[in-house]
Parts: sequence; structure tokens; C-alpha cells
Amino acid sequence: MAANQLSPGVVVQERDLTTITSLSTANLGVLAAPFELGPVEEVVTVTSERDLVEKFGKPNDSNYEYWYTASQFLSYGGILKAIRVNSTALKNGVDSGTAPLIANQDGYEASYEDSNNNWKWAARTPGHKGNSIGIFITDSGADQIAVLPAPGSGNEHEFVADAALSATSGAGGKVFKYSILLTVDTVVGTFTPGATTTINIGGSQESVDVLAWDANNKKLEIGLPSGGVTGIIADGQTITAGTNTAVITTGGIERQLYVALNKDSIDFAGSDVVADTNSTNVTITSVRVEYNEREYLPGVKWINVAPRPGTSQSIAGQGGFRDELHVVVVDVDGGLTGTAGAVLERFVGMSKASDAKTSVGETNYYKTVIKQRSQYIFWGNHETGLFSATGTSSDGNWGLSGVGRQFNLLRSSAGTTDFPGGSFTIGSKNNATFYYRLTDGANYSIASGEYSVSSTDVESAYQLISDPESQTVDYILTGPSGVDDGTAKAKVTALTSIVEERRDCLLFVSPRRANVVGVSSSQQQTENIEGFFKLLPSSSYVVFDSGYKYIYDKYNDLYRYVPCNGDVAGLCLQTTETAEPWFSPAGFQRGVLRNAIKLAFTPNKTQRDTLYANRINPIVSFPGQGVVLYGDKTALSYASAFDRINVRRLFLTIERVISGAAKSQLFEQNDESQRALFLNIVEPYMRDVQGRRGVTDFLIKCDGDNNPAEAIDRGEFYAEIFVKPTRTINYITLTFVATRTGVAFSEVAQ
Repeated sequence: MAANQLSPGVVVQERDLTTITSLSTANLGVLAAPFELGPVEEVVTVTSERDLVEKFGKPNDSNYEYWYTASQFLSYGGILKAIRVNSTALKNGVDSGTAPLIANQDGYEASYEDSNNNWKWAARTPGHKGNSIGIFITDSGADQIAVLPAPGSGNEHEFVADAALSATSGAGGKVFKYSILLTVDTVVGTFTPGATTTINIGGSQESVDVLAWDANNKKLEIGLPSGGVTGIIADGQTITAGTNTAVITTGGIERQLYVALNKDSIDFAGSDVVADTNSTNVTITSVRVEYNEREYLPGVKWINVAPRPGTSQSIAGQGGFRDELHVVVVDVDGGLTGTAGAVLERFVGMSKASDAKTSVGETNYYKTVIKQRSQYIFWGNHETGLFSATGTSSDGNWGLSGVGRQFNLLRSSAGTTDFPGGSFTIGSKNNATFYYRLTDGANYSIASGEYSVSSTDVESAYQLISDPESQTVDYILTGPSGVDDGTAKAKVTALTSIVEERRDCLLFVSPRRANVVGVSSSQQQTENIEGFFKLLPSSSYVVFDSGYKYIYDKYNDLYRYVPCNGDVAGLCLQTTETAEPWFSPAGFQRGVLRNAIKLAFTPNKTQRDTLYANRINPIVSFPGQGVVLYGDKTALSYASAFDRINVRRLFLTIERVISGAAKSQLFEQNDESQRALFLNIVEPYMRDVQGRRGVTDFLIKCDGDNNPAEAIDRGEFYAEIFVKPTRTINYITLTFVATRTGVAFSEVAQ
């Protein structure tokens, strides 16, 4: 249409007829497998072998075939959508109660986040690896340690937990804990925390409780029984537990009164007078900040993790008190990292209050923070073994609003055990560090040395990628086909149904391990492979191979046979990157497998003929030339252009691109102009494919002939794309002719 001009002139206009949807070269593969770690039945993107290790763990004797299928595919430069297969045998490690199966975060939110669980913490990943996790938690706890002198006469001091304390200075609080720390010598045997022992006081044997024993430093922490003891503990007295004995050293007694201050109270100070349970006045000798000495492991202090938890700014503004806590997650025995005691993650300054916020307005509620940020644990329930901050314990319960609330404090009755020795840590009994060790996590069951996963569970995992609109997929990897023909047939048939339904990707299948590995006769191997693949359905979206290759497993220092379907898919993606998707992935140019030491089965020419006639692409070891994919057939059982991998991949490519372009036509006007616009989008692309040797010729028909008025009235739009695909060379015949000297070549070369 001419521009509206009122005087002579030239107007320059542009019209873009070059628009085309670009081909994605993401090269996305999919594998469902029984990995050791990771969420279950969740699609997780993996970009490298290192990434695979971090997200799903290392290979082991029961899953290495799956694992190396994934690893080998990644080695060709692909991106893998990995899915950990479900199983009823899987369980998440927990600190107590019955171990559940928490498949993933969606499963947690649906069934456990708001439930009354019989566990407080669970491993985020199902399996026995979670049993290595230890969780250390602390909050404000006691404020001070008041050091007390020995009684001048009578009996030992009696301070009972939760009893009120006050001083004329105005300091007030509650007894958090009272214990006596003894330094001993002349030790015979050992002392067991939790046991009752006796101490000789003035010739009388008095019972006391062993709270902790540090054999290396010869320190014994004891607690007095209800009602106290008769007499006063003094230097040189003997402690006896059965045949075990020790003598208190000179100056080796420290009476420690742990104090939790009331809200708004000043600190207790040296010279303050407090009364014990028997109303006996005691003058404090000195005071220390308790948090500076608090440990979560022997010699490892909380102060080196973060400053003491207190009251967050958010909750202080609401009149709340002592809502903060810290969490440290530790790989106790090295099952996850290989290093015992390695810190996995830290969460500092989280809140017990459900309405707590950070300084930037995000939630700081510890239950939510753990769910959103932790890679290793799930929250299950609030701790109930707590020190009551107020007269009514429920007033300080965790998980409630922080408005005007004094939150209850952690006070561990169990104490903290170190590792690997399992000794109780001095000062941990009845203190503010809680230690939760996860147990009862369970792996897949094992059958014939392999993780056992049902066909139903495998199919369920692959169904997560069955919808092409929500999951882009180029290659589906089978991994090991199955332990027997029935299992393998069910698995491959189910996966074939997925690719036939999607019609935009390829499935790669290797023979069963028992078909080739450990079979001494190559003829028997051939017959085994032929018999196995005859069981499987016909499809141009499926590729069969003959290979199991021998590789080095660096994680376990072993050599292993693994299936080659990850490699064949890798050769396809490599061909896309280095040539074009419509080129064959086979042969010496593009079909050399990586990381192959040898093959379990390398067929000769006669055997290759048999395999190829049965839709099976041989993988062959050629001396000096490598291990090579030596065929490019699909699993289509009848002669067709689509019985070649390159033709099928050509159509997969152009169908994906042109269908993407077609989406832009939706809801536009269904007229001649719109059809012309579609042609102007598609034709340049097909000419480009032709120039890149994908097709020898093509025709696009999109006009009034195939878009009649009745179709237009129904809202329908039709385009027909006729394609002559380029074919690959599969068979070469070379004829060498010897001629007499006097004969012209034109006479014989006809």
C-alpha cells in the first residue's frame, strides 16, 4: 500500500520475510535409573559427570550400568535429564520413629510438611547415604555460667533445674543446669555417661550421675541426684564406678551454675548472692559467657560458626524474645563426602517464629528456610525437649507467631556424642546443643547383584517426560535393558510407546548383559542378540545396537562392562554438533566410540550381516581404528526411508522447526496473505536444509487447494511439505578391471 504523501518524495519501507524458528541444539537426553542419591521421580538436569556425582552420587556395584550410561552420554557433550527411579524399598533416614519414603520436595509438601510426624528430621534423599548425616542445633540457651565456691560447711549445694534465681543487684533468671566438673588423676578403667557412680566423701560413698567423661583430658562431669549428697566434695577424694577409679586432683573441682536470664534482666555478677533449693545463700565467685564455651563437637565451638543466637530484629519489633537458632549439618562418617566430620551446610540466625522475616522481608522461619535452602535434610517436627521460658510451657512453643512470645529454649537430656568414638561431650548433657543422627535410611533391594526396580516404577519415571509440550527431549536412553527377556521386553515396549506418542525423539536400546557378557562363543552371542531384539516392536523412533564396552571405573578402581546405548545417543548428538543432524552417526568419520578399551562382542562380517538384517546396528572393534558404530538403521521392520537414522533425524529436525513456526500462525487471519507469510517463513529454511545436504528437493504446498472454504470455516490451516531426503551410503562395490595395453578405456568403461 502506498504511503500517504502530500508532495512528491520517496518513502523507504521494510518487510521481513526471513523469520524462522531456530533449531535447538541442546541435545537433551533422558535416563531413569536407581541412583544412590537425589530426589526420586523428579526430572533433574545434569550437565557433566561432576554434576552427576554431586546430584546423584557415584556408581556402585549395583547401579554402575545405569550410571555409566549417563556418564558416557555426557562425555559427548550432551545435557541429561536424569530421573531417579522409585521403589517401595527406598526409605529416608530419620532421627527417630518410622523411616518414611519422601520421594522429593513435592512429596514432602503433600504428605509431611504439615503432618504430625514421629520424627523431627529426615534425610532429603532416600537411601542409606542419608544415614551419615548428623544435625547439630543450638539457640540462645543459658546466658551465663556462674562459678560457685565450695560450701563452707554442711553439704554440697543443691540447685534444681527450672528453679528461680534472683539477686539483690536486680539480676533474675532460672537454673538452666547445675553440674560439677572434676579434673582427675590416677585413673583406672573408664567411666560411662548415664551411669551412676559413687564418690568417697568423708568416708561415706555417695551416689552421683556421670554426665560426661573425657578420657584424653581426664575430666569427669557429674550431676548430683535429687536431694543432693551428704558432705562436701573435696580434692583427693576417690570416685568409684565398679572396678574403675579416679582421684580428684588438687584444684580440680569447678561447680558450674548455668543461668538463663529473665527477659530484660541484667547479668549476674561476681559477688551476687543466690540461694539454692534449700535456701542456702551462695556468693558467686565469678561468671562467664556460656556461649563462648559451648561446643557441638569436642574442641569445635559454636562461636566459630556464628555469634550467639538471640532475638531477631523482626521478632524484637513484635515484643518477642529469643527466637533465633543455628543449624549445622555434618557428614558424620564420611558417607556423603568421603571425609568424616565434613560440614555439609550451615544455617545461621533462623527463627522459631512462624511470622519472622529477614531484613529484606523474606521468611526467616526455620521450617521454611530448611525446606527452601537445604540440600540434605527435611524438617519433620518441632523439638519438645525444651527449657520452659515462662511459667506455662505452651506459651513458648515453637512454630507460633512471635508477637509477645518468649520462646522455649533447647535443653538436651541426651547430650552430644562425638564421632567416631561415641563419647559424650563435656558440657553437652542438659545443655543447649541438640545432636540428631539419622538412621534407617534404606536403598533399593538387590537381586542378582543389581538394584531391583520394577517395570512399573521404571515406566512411571519415564512418564515424567512423555509430554512433548512440557519436556523437550532428543534422546531416551535405556541403560541396561533388563535382567531377563520378560522384564526387558516390558521396559523397551513401554519406552517405545512413549517415543511413538511423542514422535520427536529417539530411543536407544542395547542388548541384555547376559546376551553378550560372559558368553564365550561369538556365534552364540549373535544368536542371543538376534533372539532378544526379535522380541521388541518395530519403530523408526528406536535404535538398536549390539554393544557392551569395557571401561575403567575410576570411582571404584575396577574395569566393568557397560551398555553402549548412551554412546550411540552420544554419537548422534556429536554428529549434530560437528556436522548436521541429518548426517549418519555411523562410520569412521563420526561413529568412533569414546572410552572403550574393548568390546564384549565384536561381530565379524557374516555376523554383522545377520545383525543388520535384523535391525541391529553392529558395534565393531577395528584394530588401529577404534571401536566404531557400523550401522545406521532404525528399528523399523520393513523397508522405508525411515529405516535409516539420518532420515528419521532429518524429519525430527525439520518437523520440530516448522511446527514451531506454525505455532505463530495460531489465531491469525486465515487468508491468502497469512498462507503466503507462512510460505515465506518455511521455504527459506528448507532451502537452507537443502544447501546443507539434508534434502535433494522439496515442495511446500499451502494455498487455496489444500485450504478450501469449508476448512477455513472450521478454523483449520493446512500445509503439506514434500521432502526428498538425502540417503547415506551403506554398501560400496569397487570393481577393478585389468585391460590390455592396446585397449582404450572408452571401449571397456561403458
